[in-house]
Amino acid sequence: MSVLIRVLLIISAVLMLVFMLKKIRQAKLKIEYMIFWIVFSVILVIMGIFPGVLYVISDLIGFQSPINMVYLVIIFVLIVKMFFMTLQISQLEHRVEALVQQIAIDRKIDKEKKKVD
Repeated sequence: MSVLIRVLLIISAVLMLVFMLKKIRQAKLKIEYMIFWIVFSVILVIMGIFPGVLYVISDLIGFQSPINMVYLVIIFVLIVKMFFMTLQISQLEHRVEALVQQIAIDRKIDKEKKKVD
């Protein structure tokens, strides 16, 4: 891995880490979601500092180039993250639908009570 790519990787990972910590302090993101991004950025920093590990792992797995392995692993991790976020969104949509239906039922009951009074 060239020195320029290593430096860019380290700088971008550190900037991402600082940005995420800033969002935690501003209470814009839950800590449970931030753990993933903090671990992700720390791994990127480690990959930038110790590129030899990537060469060894990519040789063991059979990749021709360590950067191909990095791209594949990052794409895989982000797809898995996207899948779990899709599950959470689906659950939240179901909860919103249930709440809307309950509110509609409560309003109808309130209207009927007012008519009786």
